[in-house]
Amino acid sequence: MEAGAHVVSRAQVMEGIAEMIHDVQVEATFPDGTKLVTVHEPIR
Repeated sequence: MEAGAHVVSRAQVMEGIAEMIHDVQVEATFPDGTKLVTVHEPIR
């Protein structure tokens, strides 16, 4: 989940957007089924 916080940086989004996005949820498929993964403060 830590890697998910480094996909998009503050420099890549419009001013003020990083402060608006607190959590991002992704439904990911794993060998044992699907899971809902939450990335807290995804834009750093």
